[in-house]
Amino acid sequence: MTRTPAPLRWFVIWLLACAGCQSAFATQPITLQANTETAIRLQPGNLELLFDAASDGVPESIAARWAAGDFSPASALNLGLQSRGVWARLVIDNTLEQPTAIVLSHNYAPTDLVEVRHPRPDGSWYQQRRGDLHLAGSRESPRTPSFLLQLPARSTTPVYIFVETESNLNFDMSVYAPNAYNRIEQSLTLIYGALFGAVLVSAFYLVLSAVMVHSGLAIILGGYLAVYAAYVSFLMGFAHYAMPDALILWTNQLHMLSLALLMHLGARFYRGFLDLKHKAPKADKAVALLQWLALGLALLHQMPPMLALVLSLAVIVIGPICTTCLALYLWQQGVKQAGIFTLGWVLAPIAAVLSTLRVNGLLPNADWLIHLPAISLLMTLACFSYAVLRRFSLERDLVFIDPLTGLLNRRGLDAQAADEFERRERFGTPLTLLVLDIDHFKVVNDTHGHDVGDKILCALGDCLTRVSRELDLIARLGGEEFAILCVQTDLREATVLAERLRLAVSALEVAGQRFTISMGVAPVRDNDSSIWDTLVRADDLMYQAKHEGRNKVVAAGQAA
Repeated sequence: MTRTPAPLRWFVIWLLACAGCQSAFATQPITLQANTETAIRLQPGNLELLFDAASDGVPESIAARWAAGDFSPASALNLGLQSRGVWARLVIDNTLEQPTAIVLSHNYAPTDLVEVRHPRPDGSWYQQRRGDLHLAGSRESPRTPSFLLQLPARSTTPVYIFVETESNLNFDMSVYAPNAYNRIEQSLTLIYGALFGAVLVSAFYLVLSAVMVHSGLAIILGGYLAVYAAYVSFLMGFAHYAMPDALILWTNQLHMLSLALLMHLGARFYRGFLDLKHKAPKADKAVALLQWLALGLALLHQMPPMLALVLSLAVIVIGPICTTCLALYLWQQGVKQAGIFTLGWVLAPIAAVLSTLRVNGLLPNADWLIHLPAISLLMTLACFSYAVLRRFSLERDLVFIDPLTGLLNRRGLDAQAADEFERRERFGTPLTLLVLDIDHFKVVNDTHGHDVGDKILCALGDCLTRVSRELDLIARLGGEEFAILCVQTDLREATVLAERLRLAVSALEVAGQRFTISMGVAPVRDNDSSIWDTLVRADDLMYQAKHEGRNKVVAAGQAA
């Protein structure tokens, strides 16, 4: 067998490698066929790029640069942050027998300039800049840079595209049939419109609730959600629908401002909701520093590149990761409401980190990445709103509920008794008040300690709840004194209930201790303006029971 000389063998391998590379990097045209009704998304293999030419170049000179081989095959669509604009060349094959209209749409809204040029059959050049699209039935400019192209029948058309922006420079573009483009844009507008509407309504409700209950935390959350919605609207291109023309040129700066405010308010809400000042003082100082550093994101594009990189990593990547870990730790430590808060908080940092990686060209412009901020906004809205409203509920309970026994306190009894007094006046239903006090409770506290005393109070509260009816109002007035407003109950029925309660309590044993109660029973009279008028009489009857030997019920009419 004759062996192939080594030089020849390497030459053949080199030829095969070159052929393979040419096959791998050769640009492929976009082909339009009769069934092309859905989006055709550009791939890196569809484009060739030129990095060193300005947008105001003569079209013929740009085409000449391509003919001279100055363009190079694209390896990615997402080019990250670039100091200047980039040209791309795309070839579109129209295999149809008739002229065809297509929409070439850029999929990234925060882009300062997109310019499209392609030759006409007469040799002149057709030029469009961002915002020149005018489709039938559409009076508004598109949310992203989109262009209507007319292609001759059975033609091959080179299209030169220039993109320049201070944000993420990419060539993530799609080709649509006009009807398909309108259909997709209408669907996105409907979905995002519903999302923005829900956020604004929730923000308004939170701010209104905050004013009513004097909660600054809810105002911060309302602002956070509104800014989050603004950030997403800039990101997806919906913001310019509500912006005056004078502000359109400042879109990118306003986008960065919304990001800065979003991170700032998010950190402020984080500190307040988790009460870091008391739960973790050192961490509170670190998050406070992060909160104020976040405002620097508004000037990110005016900073030196290295400083901008450090600030971005600190505020958008490292800070969110650390705060997420801290929230998980506080959740594990049993901090109230940390669980539902963490579920809402963790999504925003994940979205921020992934979006930052995408903006810097480290991740592709996948659909799920583009829409991730909106998904995160929806989940954050649900979790944070629930967490704050739940906190309002707990704070309200602290106002009306006794924290030891879980019964109503004096204020809670007053609020609910007012409704029963109004119902009695309207329908004539009887009301009777029971007031009771634990006998020799001070001796129990002094002898066995307050822990045993607290257990007795809790056991008494449970017993009163178990023996009484669900519609009766049971309250701890303070110390060892309790009250029960018996609804739709006259004096005789209430006295029977009082005896049943006295016997049930005397049978209790708590921490090895037995105890008894003394009770006074008084009906609500027509001239009683509030429960406190009745309470004075019931309290006198209760003290009479104590004077008569304790462990006794004294009802109105039984007094000596």
